[in-house]
Amino acid sequence: MSGYLHALAHRLSQTALGLSATAVTLGGLSGSVQAQELLDNQGIRLAVDTVVEFEFLESNGSYRSVFGILNLETGEKFPLYGEVKESDQPQPVNRPSTYQDDSGSQNRDDFYGSPGITVPQPRVEFRFVANTDYSFYLESSFSEQPAGTLYSTSNLNMGSRDYARFDGQLEDVIQGGLLLRWEDTGSLLVGDINTDYDYDDFIIRIGGSLRWDGICESEDALKAGQKDLCQN
Repeated sequence: MSGYLHALAHRLSQTALGLSATAVTLGGLSGSVQAQELLDNQGIRLAVDTVVEFEFLESNGSYRSVFGILNLETGEKFPLYGEVKESDQPQPVNRPSTYQDDSGSQNRDDFYGSPGITVPQPRVEFRFVANTDYSFYLESSFSEQPAGTLYSTSNLNMGSRDYARFDGQLEDVIQGGLLLRWEDTGSLLVGDINTDYDYDDFIIRIGGSLRWDGICESEDALKAGQKDLCQN
């Protein structure tokens, strides 16, 4: 494990990865209330400035999608990466869903998109600002036409539906990463009545490589090319 990961593990152990170790003001609550950290369908909120790696694993669906992060306090969107085509190989769009999880490189008959082809640059990083509310989003299109946007924070979706599934806990971000699996057929062109809920349409690994913001204070880190990242 690299030096900054050791530093991160030490720092996060001090904050217990669940509750902030210091009193903060959250919304209209008093400063004695501790801010809960979240990385699930309720939202995203971290106690310290943290840089997290995201790795695109695969997609299985006819939409062309963009994955990003929405700052809920400013409304600003940060697109992290998007598909340059619907799938590695063209397929007929009227093919019915199998209503099964098609994830895995051995299953390539459901508009399979792979790292390096459908998403040319599958690894990106993002700096989360401490005590700020975020949500992941998946913005889809079909034949160059908008097909709707879905959110990992369920209450932002119509009917508060779960169109994103987190396979893992917050702690897993520093222990190999957790999976974020999307169900994109809740987008406008299909609608909920035909949603298959196989959660294999866009799959991302969150974590496995991250660091707290102390690295941004290091002169050596800036010389090593981290300056732009620290200014996200």
